[in-house]
Amino acid sequence: MITFKYSFISKLIYRYANIPATLFLALYLVSSFSYMFQQWYYLFPFLLNLLIIIVLNRHYFRSYKLFPYRIDINTEKMICSDYFNRNKIVEINLQDIDLIEGGSLYGTPGKPILVHNSVNDVVVGISPHMKNHNKLITIILSNVKEKVYNDVLSIAKELSNANKELLAKSKKDKKKPTNN
Repeated sequence: MITFKYSFISKLIYRYANIPATLFLALYLVSSFSYMFQQWYYLFPFLLNLLIIIVLNRHYFRSYKLFPYRIDINTEKMICSDYFNRNKIVEINLQDIDLIEGGSLYGTPGKPILVHNSVNDVVVGISPHMKNHNKLITIILSNVKEKVYNDVLSIAKELSNANKELLAKSKKDKKKPTNN
């Protein structure tokens, strides 16, 4: 089995960065709340801080649920462990994967790739910040059902064609310099 993990710094950021950020935002939230009674326009920073805290923590709670920090894989199965809840271990047979979406496969390289397994009703997120992320995706794609592989391949081809068209259009639209 091949093991894929995050670096220590990435793991630290993905697990705990929301805690100090939430504390700092909570300080601003409290000060905005207290000033709100003196000047009405402090309502806007209060609401903005509250919204940022909610969105930030929602993102982190979702990542706690979806992202394993260790993935062991071979040609038959993938074992995901070291979630935020350390007791959680998910085992997925690669042939049971029915959908792979997001991330660089869909043209958004900064977003995670989500692997769906409807047999166990499991979704596993794979971040592009994981060490050897591309190698992991290659192993998964080379061992899934042919239908899933062809679906991913067709989306990648569509994306490639769209990028080629955009590049050709941008080259046409460039003005050639004129020598006067």
